[in-house]
Amino acid sequence: MEQADEWTGIAAPRHSASPPWANRSLIDAFEDALARTPDKILVVDERGARWSYRAVADKVNVLTENLAEMGIGRGDVISAQLPNWAEFLLIHLAATRLGAITNPLLSIYRANELRYILDFAATKCVFIPNAFRNFDYVGLYRELKKNLPKLAHICVVGSGCPPDMKPFDELLHPTRLKLEPRAPRGIDGNEATVLIFTSGTESTPKGVIHSHNTLMYGNMTVPNLLGLTNDEIIWAVSPVTHATGLEWCLRQAIVLGGTMVMQEIWGVEAALDLIERERCTFTTAATPFAAMLLDSPSLGQRDLSSFRTFFCGGAAIPREIGAAMLQKIGCRLIPCWGMSECFAATSGSILDPESKQWGSDGRALPGSETAIFDETRTIKLAPGETGEIATRGPHVCLGYFNDPARTAGTFSPEGWLFSSDLGTLDHDGYLYVVGRKKDIINRGGLKISAGEIEGLLLRHPAVRAAALVGVPDPRLGEKACIFVVPAEAAAPTLGELVALLKEIGVANYKLPELMVLLETLPMTPTGKIQKFKLRDGLSRGEYSTQIR
Repeated sequence: MEQADEWTGIAAPRHSASPPWANRSLIDAFEDALARTPDKILVVDERGARWSYRAVADKVNVLTENLAEMGIGRGDVISAQLPNWAEFLLIHLAATRLGAITNPLLSIYRANELRYILDFAATKCVFIPNAFRNFDYVGLYRELKKNLPKLAHICVVGSGCPPDMKPFDELLHPTRLKLEPRAPRGIDGNEATVLIFTSGTESTPKGVIHSHNTLMYGNMTVPNLLGLTNDEIIWAVSPVTHATGLEWCLRQAIVLGGTMVMQEIWGVEAALDLIERERCTFTTAATPFAAMLLDSPSLGQRDLSSFRTFFCGGAAIPREIGAAMLQKIGCRLIPCWGMSECFAATSGSILDPESKQWGSDGRALPGSETAIFDETRTIKLAPGETGEIATRGPHVCLGYFNDPARTAGTFSPEGWLFSSDLGTLDHDGYLYVVGRKKDIINRGGLKISAGEIEGLLLRHPAVRAAALVGVPDPRLGEKACIFVVPAEAAAPTLGELVALLKEIGVANYKLPELMVLLETLPMTPTGKIQKFKLRDGLSRGEYSTQIR
């Protein structure tokens, strides 16, 4: 089927020139690596997968044919809500071969998020686990499907698939293979290939459209800055259904012709086991993961000599953590800054001095631009001045799916993507992020919309007013604290509010972990809540808190 107008995008420039990344798909990169090193291991996961490039090619060929037999074709949306399992790699490669759109979904999403995303994206086929971490995905999707008429297929990865759904293993059984073993070259690199929804910066998530070109640009540019080669063994601890894990672990491994080792559930000792056993060399993850590795009591007994490079996003690298990682592990932390709309806009380099490497968020990627604008978004500010961070170049997405109003409100006609993050540039072009314009909480790299949670909690009869704020946390960066003004009835407990959110189907990472009861919330003369006063009071210990 032809791609609909919603996929064409209006934000990013069209690329008709021929830089190395232009009009090159993930399938092209995969087939090049397959031809060079067919017996090299491409993917390892904790469920026993240890598949070579040749084995992955065989599985993808069959999966592609079976998906085509199911009616999946160019422009159709394939959603996948899977943990870090090797099957996701097969799904993304097969979708790319078909010209379909991969829509990755975090495994922690629940009914509230999924209902909106699957309907809005018009998902035709979805891949889910039968169960993961004691959650019944099959039951959830059986209920969701009742109101999703366009969802034609639910495919279950793992054992115990019910008769009204399709076992993933059956899709790996050969039928009548009609596709050539290699996909044709000459794709249009401006076509959409990934639809990834923001993790909660607004009350309804935005569907970010990425093309082959916008993704391949980063995968072929960043390795030169980080000194990566096809010998990399990438530790994938970030979810591959999140922008970080998808671009900088899964796709990066394929583009390099390297190996990816997937960690299913976060745990410090399990992480160190994987790095040591599989001789991992590289990862991309939020900065707090580095701090947690350093806190392990077994660190001194580990052989982590292979682990050289940690690409850090989500927060600037504290000097003490950067120095400790280099001293205790021999691993260099290199900063980056990005968002779902551009994945990475700035990056450090292996050539950067320490003064820039630890504390800054890197410089604009080669061939792209980063600038600081005033509040009107029309005037660029001088080095040292603080304003809104904007970026433009071949890394910027095509826009928001079927959402011209929010696309127009975020991207300028000149191609600038306005981030709503605040920052400054120094005279050498290094970025320093200093805050956010949007009312969001960054919990371990996942964004929580304060407005979304506040609105849902107002459904509770004992809540008259609510304000959600982020509080510093050494492990996650931020946690969510809800300030509540009770109604005339008895004050609610934190447990009651969390139970309400769970009943609605809110993802666990969005649930408040602290609560403070107040008689009133501090307000401006125009009626806006002064959240900075709430944060200040928390930091000074002025409030009595309930803890989940």
